[in-house]
Amino acid sequence: MKRLAFLVSLAALLCSCAGVNIKQPGIDSVKKIAVVTVSGSDDYENIEVREGKKEKLLTIVSNAVKKKVDVVDNPEVEIITHGANALAKTLNGINGWSVIPFDQVINNEDVRAFFEDRDTWVKIDAAFDRFGSDGQRLVVPDGMYPLAYEKIAPRGMMYVNGERIEAPILRGLGKLCESLGVDAVAVAEYFFYYETGMMTGVTRNVTPIVFVNVALINKNGEKVLYTDNGWARIEGDYNAKVYGGYASLKEEQSVKAYKHAIDQIMEEFSKEAKEKLGK
Repeated sequence: MKRLAFLVSLAALLCSCAGVNIKQPGIDSVKKIAVVTVSGSDDYENIEVREGKKEKLLTIVSNAVKKKVDVVDNPEVEIITHGANALAKTLNGINGWSVIPFDQVINNEDVRAFFEDRDTWVKIDAAFDRFGSDGQRLVVPDGMYPLAYEKIAPRGMMYVNGERIEAPILRGLGKLCESLGVDAVAVAEYFFYYETGMMTGVTRNVTPIVFVNVALINKNGEKVLYTDNGWARIEGDYNAKVYGGYASLKEEQSVKAYKHAIDQIMEEFSKEAKEKLGK
């Protein structure tokens, strides 16, 4: 059952194209934003393999406390850190919004307490497991905590104890607004893949593939802006290198290629959001 649910959700990720959703009038009161978590897939796989040719399932990283990672020695963290910065820059350029510095979020005790509350997350994980929720391992910028986008915007109408399954997480995120002094908090998750070409066997060059999901949650625990899962797919302009079935992130060319692809998909998000906001 879990495997079936995983493959169905993957198909939705790869095929959905509805875009960015706006909730009014809730979005109108948003002026100041805090980016509380930006996650990214840890394995940069061949997208054809990910679509169903690979047999093993990957495991979601726990929300337990993570040791801090040196960005210099971890290209995955370097790339997702660029993703967080690109998101903040993009939100700063939309609708007159402003994003508070990351340090104010990472050093906030209420943010830390929310993500480190094991009793809460054990219950949440158990609830999602009942519906066969599976995903990729996640990596985050130094000091942040992982949060799979599906846990705040699940596919389908799922209820636990008479309320939507994501309601407890949204309430918790909403409460962080007051502590951070903002109108909404942002959550995002990137998915990284690559696509081979006719000359890949000779050149080891591949095309970076990037998806992103973004949501803004206000003080009332409402998603006032959110993307549909897999709303857009970006094929990067620069080539990455591949080795042994995965993108070779130890090579500077690959890191640069994925960073540029992140910038490209943030441009698409900005255009879509501004169009929906009428700006």
